Amino acid sequence: MKLGKRAQGLPISTIIIAALGLIVLALVGTIFYRQIVKFSTTSNECPGRCYKLNVPSGARFGLFSDKPCNSETETLYGQSSFPKNMPKVDNPDQYICDSCCVLTG
Repeated sequence: MKLGKRAQGLPISTIIIAALGLIVLALVGTIFYRQIVKFSTTSNECPGRCYKLNVPSGARFGLFSDKPCNSETETLYGQSSFPKNMPKVDNPDQYICDSCCVLTG
């Protein structure tokens, strides 16, 4: 009695489609990850004037203001934001604003 050999595995086309699906999933995940990083970086940016009492050494001129917020013309935005156009540095924690002042009215 002669038995016919039959393959019990998946067809090659199914494996190729699954591999392409995984590649597309990885690309979409990378795109979303980059957008999340971009959003989190800009959401921590001071939209107004960044006041810092002790300016870090090597900070670009004009990055920080030496005058605290004026309560009559400015609103205190928050204290855990970074100045606009902050350069890439090794230790960004030293660049956090003491207060972020936004003009009102």
